[in-house]
Amino acid sequence: MIDTNPSPPVKEQIRLAITRIAGSDCPLLILGEHGAGKRSTARQLHADSLRRHEPYTEIACRDLNPDHLLTLLLGNGTFHLYEIADLSLPLQDLLLDSYLRSQPAAPTCRLLFSSSREPLHEVRSLRMKEDFYYLVSAITLRIPPLRCRRPEIPAIADQLMARYATQFDRPKPVLCREVMEYLVEHSWPGNLTELQTAIKTFVAIEDQEISFAVLRAAAPGRRFKENHAPMSLKDAARAASTQIERQLIFEVLAATGGNRKRAADALGISYKALLYKIKQLGTAPNAPNLASAKAGVTS
Repeated sequence: MIDTNPSPPVKEQIRLAITRIAGSDCPLLILGEHGAGKRSTARQLHADSLRRHEPYTEIACRDLNPDHLLTLLLGNGTFHLYEIADLSLPLQDLLLDSYLRSQPAAPTCRLLFSSSREPLHEVRSLRMKEDFYYLVSAITLRIPPLRCRRPEIPAIADQLMARYATQFDRPKPVLCREVMEYLVEHSWPGNLTELQTAIKTFVAIEDQEISFAVLRAAAPGRRFKENHAPMSLKDAARAASTQIERQLIFEVLAATGGNRKRAADALGISYKALLYKIKQLGTAPNAPNLASAKAGVTS
């Protein structure tokens, strides 16, 4: 197993691991939480491999059927089968018999597997065959979550800002110290996917104060603290949604100095919809009633 978790810098370790194993045609298992970068790692493995000029295809294991799987095994290029914990037991047997156990000297394709769930837990729960697990995991690349890569976050954020500035035809933001400290300290339960969304917000809105308010209001950690009282999952989701919406509208209004038209534009809703929301939601947490913001504030 190649475990990139223990020693920083993680990015260089992952890059080194990819370089070492990209030239092989052997199956590879990529493990990591949702959003940690398993798909981008698989694409990089293909781009660095001898099959780089052949097709690269991603397939969700839950969408596979026997005919589809057998057709894949006869194709060329690299096939990334993601979330292998969703692969049914009959399909695990089919894959074992058709490819993994009888792999030819020069296979027509290369198989990459990935999972956001720990395969050994699936084996213990009898949802994954033990021999299937050992064959697909002979070489395993484990991608650590973003919270274990805090020193890399400023560089990752800078790369993302450059990418989205080009994509959205916007100037590249220069994040203030407070925002950068927040990015580094945040736990990022959604990993790179969540960070990408945050950086898109900063680039697209072009107002760092508003963007920061949006980011803090939507932070999962904050929502949990504000809604800690025991309740049903359905009620918790409804309460969290209302709380976030109220907090977000208040913070954006505060950031725009009470200018409701600018706030509506920043929130991506109509001016009329914002007025309705202000009336519907009433008082924001630890703040004066939003409805009173209408008084004496011009738009």
